[in-house]
Amino acid sequence: MNREKALFRTLLVVPFLFTFFSSLAQRSWTYDFSNGFESVEGSAPPLRPLGEKGKFIEEKLPELGSTTQRTVYKFEANNGLQFDNKAANGFLNRSFTVEIYFKLTELDSWKRVLDFKNRKTDFGSYIHHGKLNFFNLATGKKAAVRPNDYVHYVYSRNAETGMIRMYVDGESKVEFKDVDKEGILDADQVLNFFYDDLVVNHEASAGSVALIRLYDEVMTPVLVRKSFKELAQKLPSRSATPTATPRPAAPAIAAPAEEEMEDAADGLVSVTGKVYDVRNLGFLGDVDVIVRRTNSDSIVARTKAVNGQYRFRLKPLETYRITASLPGYQPKSVVVQPKAQGEVVRSLINMAPETFDKPIATVPFVQSKDSLISEAKVRLDSVANFLQTRPDLMINLEGHTDNIGDFDKNLLLSWQRVLIVKNYLIEKGIDPNRIDGKGYGPTRPAAHNNSEPARQVNRRVEVWATPIKR
Repeated sequence: MNREKALFRTLLVVPFLFTFFSSLAQRSWTYDFSNGFESVEGSAPPLRPLGEKGKFIEEKLPELGSTTQRTVYKFEANNGLQFDNKAANGFLNRSFTVEIYFKLTELDSWKRVLDFKNRKTDFGSYIHHGKLNFFNLATGKKAAVRPNDYVHYVYSRNAETGMIRMYVDGESKVEFKDVDKEGILDADQVLNFFYDDLVVNHEASAGSVALIRLYDEVMTPVLVRKSFKELAQKLPSRSATPTATPRPAAPAIAAPAEEEMEDAADGLVSVTGKVYDVRNLGFLGDVDVIVRRTNSDSIVARTKAVNGQYRFRLKPLETYRITASLPGYQPKSVVVQPKAQGEVVRSLINMAPETFDKPIATVPFVQSKDSLISEAKVRLDSVANFLQTRPDLMINLEGHTDNIGDFDKNLLLSWQRVLIVKNYLIEKGIDPNRIDGKGYGPTRPAAHNNSEPARQVNRRVEVWATPIKR
């Protein structure tokens, strides 16, 4: 009887396995040139040759061993390929990632990799003397690419933050904010590969490309590194037996755990994930992880990530925001939208070190006064509570005034405001050795002193936090 129950529960899980694997994959289209310019999936628009059409040849690739060959597309200088984003229904119109495995024969100067403006500008992604470069906004520090050597190259752009990141062989080399939106497609809606622009000539090289994969979202650093390590799985050899079933677009993943199969049977969604440090990709421990419904911001569940891992069981057909918090790091949130009963959702949360580029509190004052008003005490109580939980932080107090009255008196008043704030924090139990401060008088206004509301903003003490150096 127990065997029959187990078999029945297993059969219930089978319809959900495809959803399980799909939920772990970024949606992507793959071109490996085993079928000409057509995508592996068969649903994406074919690539279009630019300039003179190149040749499909068999070539040995490092990731497949010295004796294994597979099909690559070989092109001459100032010839390349084009992806038609309009035919793809705007696949690359928001956040996206471009992954390429290719080689160039010449790297003596500027050599184009990606052109987003269909040859109308000189902006775009290059390799400049072996370094990754986005003209004219950013360049890599280390020479990472060599002539006639295949390289795994990844370019990603986050539509929400404007951040562009470029990787070589799984390692991040360039990161910058694309304020002027040079790294997105223009009205022509085409992405060109390896093709020179019309502004400056001779900025292209001959070469070969073995793989192009386009994602409609940003690949995390962990997935970029994983994709490079598992590159051989994406490059089928010449001897591979063709099948009618398209190859999966994502790297191979382990089968679902027994507890996840149980979730599929009881109709809940198993949401699992890992939290890691964006600097070294190491998993973080003792992280607070909270789940909220996005429509009401109500807390649904909370837990601690153990060795960076967390797991929740949630109802399907709702949208949740998962937030990871850890002292010393900026809180980070991801949104998950489980759509089916029994679906398994996994997500990675990358956390960056805390940055203190603005005050953690601003304490207001009345004109010409150094006494604390009620609102100021409320804010300082919050600061004191925060500092009790963060012994790793120093506090720097910056006192300010408006520009009404004598300059020297205002300078003295700003120092007096710093002193009263410091004393209040000491009374709340904060070690005085953790607190420093200075008065600036009217010299650093936060707003123009041309109205009373603006002058109210300038009468303040800013509370800045800085990590204690060890």
